[in-house]
Amino acid sequence: MLNCPVFQCVRRYVSQQNPSPNWNRCYALMLQSLSGHKLILDPVEMIEANQGWPILQVQILQDLIVAAKRAGYSALATRHMTFLLQTMWHNLSDTEQKELSIQLQGLSVQCEGSPVPLVLDSGVVVPPANLTDIPLCCSFTLRDLKPHLRPKVIEKEKEDTGPFLFTPIHFGTGSLDRRRDKTNPKMEFVWVENEVCEVTLKLVNPLPFELKVSNMRLLTSGVVFESIPETVVLAPDVPTSLTLSGWARESGELEITGYSTHALGVKSNCRLKYMSNSFPSQYKVDVVPNLPVLQASTSLPQSASFSNFHDDNIVTSASVSLYHGETVCCTITLTNTSQIPIEMLDVLISSGLEPTVQDQIFQFDQEDVKIILPLLPAQSATFTVKIYGAANFLAPNSAASPTIPNEYNSGFFSSMSTSLPGTSLSRVNSSFRSSNSGHSSLAGGLTTLFQQQPGSSTVEAQLKLRYSGGGGLQAQYCRISTVFFMVELLPSLHVTNWDVLPAETSTQFYLVLDIVNLTSQEMELEYAPSKRMLVEAQESCRVPVPIDRCPLSKLSNFYDEGDRSSRTLMDVNKICSEHISDQAKLKWLLNTTDAKGVASLKGITLSSRMLDIVRMSPLDWDVRINGDTVTAQDDISCEAGDSLELQMSIGNSLGISIKDLTLSIQFYQDYNNGTLNYRMDTRLALSGTAKKVLPSLDPRDVAKHKCNVVFFTPGLYKMDIQCHSPDGSVHTTGQLIPMGHIWKFTPPISIQVK
Repeated sequence: MLNCPVFQCVRRYVSQQNPSPNWNRCYALMLQSLSGHKLILDPVEMIEANQGWPILQVQILQDLIVAAKRAGYSALATRHMTFLLQTMWHNLSDTEQKELSIQLQGLSVQCEGSPVPLVLDSGVVVPPANLTDIPLCCSFTLRDLKPHLRPKVIEKEKEDTGPFLFTPIHFGTGSLDRRRDKTNPKMEFVWVENEVCEVTLKLVNPLPFELKVSNMRLLTSGVVFESIPETVVLAPDVPTSLTLSGWARESGELEITGYSTHALGVKSNCRLKYMSNSFPSQYKVDVVPNLPVLQASTSLPQSASFSNFHDDNIVTSASVSLYHGETVCCTITLTNTSQIPIEMLDVLISSGLEPTVQDQIFQFDQEDVKIILPLLPAQSATFTVKIYGAANFLAPNSAASPTIPNEYNSGFFSSMSTSLPGTSLSRVNSSFRSSNSGHSSLAGGLTTLFQQQPGSSTVEAQLKLRYSGGGGLQAQYCRISTVFFMVELLPSLHVTNWDVLPAETSTQFYLVLDIVNLTSQEMELEYAPSKRMLVEAQESCRVPVPIDRCPLSKLSNFYDEGDRSSRTLMDVNKICSEHISDQAKLKWLLNTTDAKGVASLKGITLSSRMLDIVRMSPLDWDVRINGDTVTAQDDISCEAGDSLELQMSIGNSLGISIKDLTLSIQFYQDYNNGTLNYRMDTRLALSGTAKKVLPSLDPRDVAKHKCNVVFFTPGLYKMDIQCHSPDGSVHTTGQLIPMGHIWKFTPPISIQVK
């Protein structure tokens, strides 16, 4: 013992000359002398005071430990050794740290240290001592839940609270001030009642031997928290990460103040505010009421990677390769893996596409989602997402015919006589091109998605599932899980050129298409009911598609009286284009893989001449020969020299008058080789006028014309009957029709003269 007056007196009670040594008295006197050496029994106050001579204090504490041990105070000996290591650690050499730690292990075998006060018979209270830095905590981090499990506040409709006023002045203790308060931080995320909450620690063993730390638990206050004990063995001077977890058993505010350990035989409550590293005194986190957990899966293979989207809420993925026009159904299976029923479910698809294009590619029925609710615990339900290989099937930048002005160019073609039975199509120019076919806005956003040269492309989208239930729903919280879709779109067929021709009946027309098979397989193309053809890989074909003419009912607004300033040719083009795309469905089948789909003609553009054929005529025709009504494909024959009486009646089916109509009749011969002969002076004679001018044709009025014809020579003749109206003849057509308008009786009448 030290040679000081106090210790000389103490020595008398335990000297060898004393036949009855009194270690209890010795310990009591030494305990009373601690204050004279600036030793405070409370470790926290001792560290904060930082007074006295450390070397002397270490020696006094060691003598005190010996006295307590000899007096039989094992708990006090363990407490004082714990106090020595906690308060004097930085004043000890490495050897002393090791030796005293080993001594503490030996003392704790006799009596384990615990973080509770010890009360002596004299009434003196020895405060608890905790080994807060054995092991040393380098980091203490509260972990947020997995992204798809993080509660989100259910957004409400914003109320109009007046103008927004900005001020740089911060009032009260708002969120900004709270974030600056490093001593009492509030976590920006929340935890969920009855779900695992985790805290990650990084620990370092300061001793030169392995240190076993057991029964590590989180220390909390506030809401009830059930902590899970952990055990770890730490190697010397090697940082080791450890996760402490538990469950918050109720909602509210949870305060995490540190953790408990059992090391070197001593149980310690390691409070963050007493650790040597700078930690806040506590971490606060809100615990929201319990929420359900939804598991999602799909019927499609998972995607190998995500290129453009980095949504942390993604829980699964689906990938598929589709040809343009092909459709596949993806079944989404939802399973409630929690004990809370799912009472709210919102499904939303998002992507980088324009909304109109996205709606074409991804479709699902909201009613199928609604009938899922409520989804009880351990139950599963499904709904279907249809994925369509949307594309612009029309070739952009098709060249116009050089022989026809651009304004009137409609894409003439030839060599169709074998494709259209009963009608010769070889009388028109051989250049088959459509004007402005690729730049129309009617194609939606597909032109930007699929460039001029059709090729494969990739579409990425997210199916977001927002769901809630139980107490979390009442507290206006939900969760969001995301299903990632990767769709590879491959070219199937492409329409390179198109034009329209009159059909055999006045109620139809032919849409003639040049189609190329862009796949590497043989394609079966169905372009009309019971009309099919095989197209080899990378080969093209020409098909006539019969389509009903666009009825006047769809165009009635353009003939109504009123404001017509916004009615343009483009509006008519759009209506007729939609009419064609609704009726013309190009169904294809790849025989090798059994892939099938439908190509759409959405966005097809039409010239003024095309519109005349596509739209139903506003004139009602009644043509008679020798008193007999002429219908389509009637076989009319006569002898050379016979006189045929021609009677024509036209009625105005519009609700307004048509002015300056010219009714004309023209005969010609078609040699089916591209040559049309209109020189009929020596072949026939016409009795009466071939043209009749009608100054005005009022609504529901009928105009009639009669003449006779005599054929001189045998042969096949054709009679073309048409009405021509100059620009502005219909009061509503100033913007609707920017050129002279021609309405024809279709098809031309064929007369066989014997």
